[in-house]
Amino acid sequence: MQAIMVKGLRRSFGAKEVLRGGIDLDVGYGMIATLLGPNGAGKTTLIRILTTELMPHGGEAYVAGFNVVSQASEVRRRIAVIPQDARPISYMTPQEFVYSYLLLRGLPRNDARKATRDSLEELGLWDLRNTPIYQLSGGMTRRVLVAAILASNAEVVFLDEPTVGLDAASRRVVWNSLRRYSDSGASIFLTTHYIEEAEQISDIVFLIDSGLIVSRGKPSELVNKLPGKYVVEYPPASMSNGPCIRLVLHAFPS
Repeated sequence: MQAIMVKGLRRSFGAKEVLRGGIDLDVGYGMIATLLGPNGAGKTTLIRILTTELMPHGGEAYVAGFNVVSQASEVRRRIAVIPQDARPISYMTPQEFVYSYLLLRGLPRNDARKATRDSLEELGLWDLRNTPIYQLSGGMTRRVLVAAILASNAEVVFLDEPTVGLDAASRRVVWNSLRRYSDSGASIFLTTHYIEEAEQISDIVFLIDSGLIVSRGKPSELVNKLPGKYVVEYPPASMSNGPCIRLVLHAFPS
């Protein structure tokens, strides 16, 4: 059984077809799958359908073996989600927020306490556990959300732009935590428009543009197929006989 299976999925908003052509994809357990694409490509719409927040207008989708429409309550029991615009309750501390979230999911108190500590330590937040969230930076606040999700022990985790606003070091902490979580057998499905993030963290990448899955594959294979490759050298080779820095940039297809 696949953790996520999507067949011919479509969705429109009025006359605008946001997911078009029928989205097909599948993700196995123990994998990190990344939906990579520019803003407005349909990433968030697909996440909202898979997490039972939004009804599709065609096709089928299954998460943890359950239909996201007819078996939505079963899907919700098995997933954890960080929406793109999610914010933790600002007057709570990281420890209070994660612990309360786990109690709401039905964990026993002792298990919730242990999972809270383990997750906050994993995300480098334990020393800030008693600091009100409104006093934390935006990046630290985002990490509190990730800590709550990874403490949940959900079978399938959905993260919509999980590292937006994080600095390079914080992004690395989150990436490492997600990898360890998937190594336990859970599946992670995340969206991003950072090509580097897709390369570093993913087992499989789905490239979406204008509501269509235009390519899929292993990160290195997919990035090498992206059009619009540019190489920037500093200093230019013509001006120096010494080593230069080479930066390879990719543009999304249009």
